[in-house]
Amino acid sequence: MRGSVQIAKFFGIPVYIHWSFVLIFAYLFYLGYDEDWDWTSLTISVLFIVALFVCVVMHEFGHALTARRFGVQTRDIILSPIGGVARLDRLPDKPMQEFYVAIAGPLVNVAIMLALSPYLFFVPESTLHEFRSILRGYFGVNDNVFIRSMTPVDLLMFGLIMLNGTLAVFNLLPAFPMDGGRVLRALLSLRLGRALATRIATYIGQFLAILLIANGFRQGIISDHTNWMMIVIGVFVYVTAASENRMTRIDSILEKHTVADLIRVHFTKLYLQNPMQTAVNEWQRGSEKDFLVFDETENLKGILTEKTILQAIKTKSLEQPIEEFMRSDYESLVPEDELKQAFALIQWHGYNICPVYNSDQELIGVVDATMLQNFLRTQYKFRL
Repeated sequence: MRGSVQIAKFFGIPVYIHWSFVLIFAYLFYLGYDEDWDWTSLTISVLFIVALFVCVVMHEFGHALTARRFGVQTRDIILSPIGGVARLDRLPDKPMQEFYVAIAGPLVNVAIMLALSPYLFFVPESTLHEFRSILRGYFGVNDNVFIRSMTPVDLLMFGLIMLNGTLAVFNLLPAFPMDGGRVLRALLSLRLGRALATRIATYIGQFLAILLIANGFRQGIISDHTNWMMIVIGVFVYVTAASENRMTRIDSILEKHTVADLIRVHFTKLYLQNPMQTAVNEWQRGSEKDFLVFDETENLKGILTEKTILQAIKTKSLEQPIEEFMRSDYESLVPEDELKQAFALIQWHGYNICPVYNSDQELIGVVDATMLQNFLRTQYKFRL
């Protein structure tokens, strides 16, 4: 996601935070100033937000580490003001594997809630009574109990217990692509297949998203306080559900084809000592956007992507050798590989062009991003 900065890396998975995350703290400080909070209240509030998003990170690692057990890698985890997303390389192969991956996140929140719950045994009865009053108020029951004896630590602990329970329940709503929607799709896939199950889960998710949006505006009409967070979440669910449905449809097409169906045997070779101007000239012809780079003895040494060519044009570095701009790491394919594998390399790992070798380790062609995009565009036109 654009505008994200890496803040950590655990189990080999980078964790990014979106710039908009700082808006939460800006609003918190504004609220503290406007309502004249003391430093203790402000500190506890900041700690609560930090602790909450640590719980969100743990939730996402529940998905990521469970997916790893089934051979599915996670590209990264991104935190934003409306939650976190663990971006998997691909969907698990079997419906029950997806079920376990989807349910793992909410179960982490349940585990955190249970781990924090023993704190309730060490507080006075009056504090526990106040906590029960807050909990009833959480469900709309007002018993007019005022908070008198709860310490800031009590509020922090009770808040984390309640919100981890809320995260578990909220994420299990059958609103695809939330965890509950993925659980629903996994269960439907057992009988209906993934494509139809995704379509059904998408429609249910979008219906619930419309209800969230409508309820957000409804609150504004009733109380003059529009619930913009609910509206944002509803829009996010609606748009993401449509995107997930599209990706599943693409996946259903790709799994029926192999690299052999798309391989291009005629391609332009560039060489290490060619100036970047040579690459620009070939790129401007329009038929190829990404290239393989060889040494003088015809050994493949790397790839040169369109993005890098555009960078060279922008920095006016066209006299420099291609060797200084190429990407030396690349992934190769064989004709029998599923087209899904090529799509993952090109779409998610940014290789843009992959050499294809036969069983004798001879280079016989390439598959690149332009070919793949044109193929999918054609398949959508005639099959979807």
